[in-house]
Amino acid sequence: MKTALYTLIIGSLLGLVFISKSFLLLVFSNIIIFAIAALGLNVIFGYTGQISIGHAAFMAIGAYTSAFFTMSLNMPIFLNLIFVILFSALFGILIALPAMRLKGFYLAIATMAFGIAVQEIIASMDIFGGRTGMRNIPAFFGSDFNTYLLNLFFYSFLVYITSLIVKSPTGKRFNMVRDSELAARAFGVKIAKSKLQAFIISSIYSGIAGFLYAHTLGYISPADFGLNVSLNLLAMVIIGGFASLNGGLIGSVIITGMPFLFSRSNFPMTIIVGSLLIIFVLFFPRGLSYGLRMLYFRYFEIPVVWIIKKFWKNKKKEGNYIEVDGVKLYYEVSGEGKPVVMIHGNYGSHRWFNKVKNIEGFKVYTPDLPNFGYSDWMKEIQIDTYAEYIKKFIDLLGLNKVVLVGHSLGGAVAMSIAFRYPEKVEKLILVDSPSLKGLKTPEENYYVLNLLKNNRTLLKNSLKAMVPSSKDRKLLNNLTNDALLMNPKCFTENARALENYNYEEISKNCTAEVLFILGEKDTLITKNMANEVVQSTNGKLEIIPDVGHSVIIEEPKAFIDIFKSFT
Repeated sequence: MKTALYTLIIGSLLGLVFISKSFLLLVFSNIIIFAIAALGLNVIFGYTGQISIGHAAFMAIGAYTSAFFTMSLNMPIFLNLIFVILFSALFGILIALPAMRLKGFYLAIATMAFGIAVQEIIASMDIFGGRTGMRNIPAFFGSDFNTYLLNLFFYSFLVYITSLIVKSPTGKRFNMVRDSELAARAFGVKIAKSKLQAFIISSIYSGIAGFLYAHTLGYISPADFGLNVSLNLLAMVIIGGFASLNGGLIGSVIITGMPFLFSRSNFPMTIIVGSLLIIFVLFFPRGLSYGLRMLYFRYFEIPVVWIIKKFWKNKKKEGNYIEVDGVKLYYEVSGEGKPVVMIHGNYGSHRWFNKVKNIEGFKVYTPDLPNFGYSDWMKEIQIDTYAEYIKKFIDLLGLNKVVLVGHSLGGAVAMSIAFRYPEKVEKLILVDSPSLKGLKTPEENYYVLNLLKNNRTLLKNSLKAMVPSSKDRKLLNNLTNDALLMNPKCFTENARALENYNYEEISKNCTAEVLFILGEKDTLITKNMANEVVQSTNGKLEIIPDVGHSVIIEEPKAFIDIFKSFT
């Protein structure tokens, strides 16, 4: 939705800037129309992995259908859109049925033959003007600006529809067919049905592009939809970006807009386009859209992150500081009664417990671990080191026999304290905690983890995955800002620390009652991991339905009820 909305807003503002430049508005409309066709091609090529070199034929079907119905049958222009969609879908089915048995070059040749056939059939029919084409096709509006806005609206709307398709089960099946037909079939995906659906959607998009083309330019001919146009659409997808919502628009700006830029020179466009294809294939193999996104993730958010960290670090705080071995730890206290210490997880802070810290009859302490939130940084990054600081934090506050709650990485810290200093802990509550043998992070994930420290967008998406059922957007933004305050080394080293501990032996020292709370939909911590802890400590396991990795945020009431029952 955001991509479509931003495109509509930015495109509208661009149109207002050039509202008096009719020629430029026509160029912009042309770019948008081919971007729609490229978006359709991306559905079949980028998202489903089926190559097509005859997609301009569907544009021709849309353009000639609407032009003929308007000029010969005097039908209203916008009513023609219904027939454009129907005919485009019909021809999409006709080409898809035999093409479903083909792959790779064979499919490319079949679709190319279809494109050439459609072009030649139209050229041979006098009712369509033969090779001369059809002229004086009625326009949508008398204003070029209004026509531009209409084209922009259609593009933005189709981007939104595509985003819904991509996120839907149908879109997931498209991706599975693209990545491996064998694997997709093993998972029960009907390959033929998925390809047919992709071809129909793709052909409809291109038919709509042809419909807009006819009434925007006012003239069409078979040459406008030849093989070179189909190849240009393919180039737009390759240059702009596979499986990208706005990749087709980027490619269209380059392929469609560049001829106007070089219109006064004699330099051949084929050389320019060919050179660009070579450059993008070599240096941006997944397209310019993906390349720009990676540049943004790596570098462009760095100044934004720096400003947020400065502002957030100096924000007025409600809690207190306590010095432990020269390191200042920030903490907050809520309520009165039996002492409870709640330890947050990786990328976390005291704020993760805001919804569960007010429990009648308990005095709840929520510290920021060293290297996290408002607490000072330290050099050594190990689970046991974190545990030492929290143990000394408990000592300095004069707390005894605490109820210790640990979430995620904080669960590992809590286990370290409970197993090595059993006299300090009366009851241990582990919330989606790692196993006794640590938590292994795939080596290939460390590259992404390293990106998080300078990119708020990626970090926010990662945290959102930890609280999948939560709808509290304000809290998510605050948690993201807290996570940015973490020691930059910890973005990768905390994952290493979670790999490097093993409490199988010392777990026998545990004297506290143990409760393990696991979210049913937690994709990080498995039931086997939880059972391993429970069996070793003679604890209990409580599984919360419809909850992911963070019941303390997703279902705080359920956590408090379980907490009260256990304590």
